[in-house]
Amino acid sequence: MNLRRLNKNTPHAAPILAAGAAIRKHQMIAGRHTHRDQHRTRADASGGSSITPRETRGGGFVVIDSFALSNRGLLASAKTQVRRFAAVLSAAAGALLLISTTVSAQVASRVVGPTSPLTGFPVGLIDENGVSLAPCVTDVLLCLAGTTVPNPAAPPSVPRNFPAEFFYSIADAHLNVPGAKVALLRVGIEGSFVNAPLVQAGQQTLFGRVRVRILGGLTAGTTYRITHPYGVLTTTAVSVAGVAVINQTEDIGCVAALVTAGVCPPFTPIVTSTPWPFLIWDPAVGPAAPAGFIGNPLIPHSVIGSPTGNNLFMVEELNAAGGVVRVVDQTNQFLVAGKRIDFTPPTAAVTSPLAGTVSGIVPVTATATDNVGVTSLQIQLDGVNLGAAGAASPVTVSWNTAFSANGLHRLRAIARDLAGNIGTSADVLVTVSNAVPPVFVTVPNVVGRPQLDAQSRLAAVGLLSAINTAHSATVQAGRVISQSPVGGARAAKGSTVTLLVSVGP
Repeated sequence: MNLRRLNKNTPHAAPILAAGAAIRKHQMIAGRHTHRDQHRTRADASGGSSITPRETRGGGFVVIDSFALSNRGLLASAKTQVRRFAAVLSAAAGALLLISTTVSAQVASRVVGPTSPLTGFPVGLIDENGVSLAPCVTDVLLCLAGTTVPNPAAPPSVPRNFPAEFFYSIADAHLNVPGAKVALLRVGIEGSFVNAPLVQAGQQTLFGRVRVRILGGLTAGTTYRITHPYGVLTTTAVSVAGVAVINQTEDIGCVAALVTAGVCPPFTPIVTSTPWPFLIWDPAVGPAAPAGFIGNPLIPHSVIGSPTGNNLFMVEELNAAGGVVRVVDQTNQFLVAGKRIDFTPPTAAVTSPLAGTVSGIVPVTATATDNVGVTSLQIQLDGVNLGAAGAASPVTVSWNTAFSANGLHRLRAIARDLAGNIGTSADVLVTVSNAVPPVFVTVPNVVGRPQLDAQSRLAAVGLLSAINTAHSATVQAGRVISQSPVGGARAAKGSTVTLLVSVGP
């Protein structure tokens, strides 16, 4: 494999090779470049910027792992390239020795989400900074022009309702180079189809793109150093029809040849492409990015995310010794598009009461945190909602344990975020132990009744009896003279009624 085809400053070159990811790197001569852009950024109405991975060339060349592709295009060339692919992978195995620990850790921390059954593309990508992005295909203002679904009212699906090409992330920067028709840097993660503009199931492609395109305003035969967020490119401007140009594109990931070869999907090779981590608007500089997006493709803005700290696009002219003659131009302003997706569920916890015994009225408190924000926090008792859900953390509700049976009960908290992710706390086990409330009964009137009969009537309603005796000239011996409490009163079941029983005159 010809490593010279890769920019020596590209930090991910080794894992790219080790993963066997396909590389398309173009050096297209402007006068012989016959591709007509199907879509243009709003900032580049001149037509110098293309987002399509399918290019038709006259005299330029395309390289996949250093093998030239046929001018018939990627699909036609794939048939011959597949036969060479096994040898390419074998050669790439040796490149494992080139992987640095830092780069390997970066690649390992990138996540390709599960493939959507509706679109055939990953539902999202997560970079090493934790930025999660979905296909940006539904917002005609905040996604790149021409890359949204035909019918915004219907869910995205392939092949019926999906664009021929789209981006998870894209960042464009433009320089003011006198005499240049275009001076563009484009970096991003792009999805398309082998036969684009045809949208066909099973033909999905996904790759990272770095494009530098400067048409005019340069000196042919002069060396230039181009610094961008993902590396440094040193190259020589060439003359085409009297115009000095630099025109290079690098696509790495699941490009058409690998899809046709059956190597992709899965789309995991995308993690070895160059434009990671994603460029996003600098949150320290106003205005803030629109909610749910990493930027606005209509507004130039400073960015963060460069793995080298070079969040800029700069062109320098060099002399024969490699010294800087002049800075042609530079900018830190980018047009950024990307739709956030939240894969991270919130965390929730019941913080009060602690596990143990409770009684009476108990305040129950729950807390929740989320990487974006909690939208709902609900406390449950034994799987049933306890009080109303709160819209933020913390939430406290009152639990009257008198309405719960004595014994073991479970408290838990359930949190939701804006994306619908759900986080459930561990159960907190508490034991309710309340004194059993007394049961009141009406005391029977047993005055004048024989002692045994009176005691039987009291026992029938759950009352005990105590006997005292006294002489009475009017009450026959063995009968009740009086009682306390009196008949008709209310007394707790199990309490005692004292009877005064006559022993005669």
